[in-house]
Amino acid sequence: MMRVSIQLRYNDLDLRGHVNNALYLTYFELARMAAWERVAGPVDAEFILAEARVTYVSPAMLGDVLVVEVSTREVRTKAWVWAYRVVTEGDGRLVAEGETTQVMFDYEERKTIPVPADLRARLLEI
Repeated sequence: MMRVSIQLRYNDLDLRGHVNNALYLTYFELARMAAWERVAGPVDAEFILAEARVTYVSPAMLGDVLVVEVSTREVRTKAWVWAYRVVTEGDGRLVAEGETTQVMFDYEERKTIPVPADLRARLLEI
């Protein structure tokens, strides 16, 4: 598992003063790109996002510092699933959780490809 801290911004909030639901996918993306850099280095993503799911548990408010935890739930032949937990820094209150499915993709050929064995091993380390 790896952790990415998110400092909330005023424009992350909705009219009720809590983080807008759409922002959680952005927070997942920040964690996903940090995880990808850890397993593949600072290179362009060689995957496409096939599915995303978010479950909202408790509101995050301005002043909260959020931590997104990301871990590999499953590695398939051509895809893998990353699981996310968004918690508040300090007390660890669960704010949201979810998962995304990434599929290896050859952008030149415009088709899915198998997850290379070396990448599979590094994914399983998270």
